[in-house]
Amino acid sequence: MGGLGILDLDKFARALRLRWLWQEWTAPEKLWVGLGTPSDDVDRQLFNTAIRVTVGDGRKASFWSSSWLNGGSPRAMAPKIFEVSKNKDRHVLNALTNDAWIADITVDSFTVEHLSQFINLWGLLQEVNLSPRTDDTITWAFSPTGVYSAGSAYRAQFTGAIPCTFTSIVWKSWAPPKCKFFAWLVVQNMLWTSDRLAKRGWPHQLSCPLCNC
Repeated sequence: MGGLGILDLDKFARALRLRWLWQEWTAPEKLWVGLGTPSDDVDRQLFNTAIRVTVGDGRKASFWSSSWLNGGSPRAMAPKIFEVSKNKDRHVLNALTNDAWIADITVDSFTVEHLSQFINLWGLLQEVNLSPRTDDTITWAFSPTGVYSAGSAYRAQFTGAIPCTFTSIVWKSWAPPKCKFFAWLVVQNMLWTSDRLAKRGWPHQLSCPLCNC
């Protein structure tokens, strides 16, 4: 997760930006809410994956992106329908009012896949009942308390990563500390080794000085 106890700054910065999106939901009294956040599309996709939404009046939850429908998002359940929707920013309330989400669909001809996804999504939406006097709420999926934390947002970005073997092949070797550190930088692709120089057409050694291959 970075190595040497050093954080991956790109992932950690993304974890911190998710705090803005979390507080848009949980702290609407903050003065900056409604003025936009520094979060990009990748941040928002990660955030929507990391939260579970319980719909009340449907005024906050994003119809397409929030995980509010049976624990998932309509965007994930019906990606073909999402692609042909002309209004991807509706909240649940205005999307369900008079079936506005259906009126948003603009496509010349439905394929079998379009039709299948539309019917499945339509069937699930028939079971939705909004509660006009109850706010939408969210919980954080990567924390046992259900509350956002920068640490859990950071670790979530390493889900599915393959464990490295730095401990055995680098740090526990017989080499001097400066050689271990050099090897760690090489494995991290942080040094201008010959293969990197070759890709750019820069001067480099054509063969290994040890085996001449």
